[in-house]
Amino acid sequence: MNDNVMNDSQTIISWDDLIASLETAAAHPTDTAWNIFRYMQKNYKTMGSQQARTLLATYMKLPMERPSLIHSCMLGIAVKVSAEYQDFRLPQFLQLWGYDKNLRSEDMQKQKGKDGKMFLALKERVDRQLQSYMLHHQENGAGEIDGVKTMYGVKVFETAVGGKRRYFAKLVAADGMELPADSHLFPCKPWEIQGRLYDVSLRKSQQGNYRAEEIVASKRTLEDVFPTIVGYVEGVDEGHGHYHVYDPLSRHFVAEKPRMMLKTGDFVMFAPIIPAEDRFKSAAVIKVMPHDAGLETFGMYTANVSYVNKADGFFRYRITSPIAATPEGIVTEEGFASLVNVSDNALRCSLSVGDTVRLLLFLKRGKDGPKRNHVAEVLAGV
Repeated sequence: MNDNVMNDSQTIISWDDLIASLETAAAHPTDTAWNIFRYMQKNYKTMGSQQARTLLATYMKLPMERPSLIHSCMLGIAVKVSAEYQDFRLPQFLQLWGYDKNLRSEDMQKQKGKDGKMFLALKERVDRQLQSYMLHHQENGAGEIDGVKTMYGVKVFETAVGGKRRYFAKLVAADGMELPADSHLFPCKPWEIQGRLYDVSLRKSQQGNYRAEEIVASKRTLEDVFPTIVGYVEGVDEGHGHYHVYDPLSRHFVAEKPRMMLKTGDFVMFAPIIPAEDRFKSAAVIKVMPHDAGLETFGMYTANVSYVNKADGFFRYRITSPIAATPEGIVTEEGFASLVNVSDNALRCSLSVGDTVRLLLFLKRGKDGPKRNHVAEVLAGV
């Protein structure tokens, strides 16, 4: 439906003329309806939310044929009012209007302008604005919205576009969807994007590719969106702000510049951020756990000491408890561990063949490629 409909041969009336038309609306409801449309079409951006809502409510009280051209025109105006004024309750208006049973067949089709340019169908414009409305009016972050995904801001990167430097953010959803988004779409500065949740309105191109249309800060929590798991901070790359985290399945994650203080040896509760294609897995840290609770949740292996070399600072072990399967490789029954990782000094000095110990163990990739047993902590056996 073209914005200039019914305007070629009609004069846009003044506010005084509209008031006069409204006062005698019972005698000519159709003319009054068109007068409301023409006046709003010209002035909806400047009249303010209250007047726009009042005129739309007045129109809805007129005894108009539905479906009809004027009814569709007023729906188009309501879409514009919703985009202009956040307090306009679009879903309630659509219910009163009779959406979408009162749409005409023309309202389902794209429209061609005088210059040959194609415009979205009225139904497409309504559905897009309704999605935008729902994106901005979520109650307590509960539930899912069609066409909207809650995504985590993994990192921000700078790139050159048309000779200018621009910032983009990498977003990842719980189902693995990856999406780059221009930093201008975010409700914060580029350096504030990383490590937060966002609700992202999506558009799909004719080629089947998704892009971000609108982005707002999500009211949901990481725990609402992503599964959480306990992890062990195995090491820190202070130069890059990378904290290397392993989970009980020996999966390797990186917490990049987390919003809380972490150190090697900490246990953390985190949300695994796993893209569908990118091999780089991120850890969205939620909290640091007490060490004992972390050990219990992460899980330890029971093993017997089969050899000790205190001069070179290592010992050999054989796992006696059940060995869990991992998607990262195979935990071997036998292996070596450094005495440095025996947390109790007395145990380190007295450790001998035949002793029972508990091992905090996961698979870690060596410089040659394969993942092998890695013992991060050794405790006395129960």
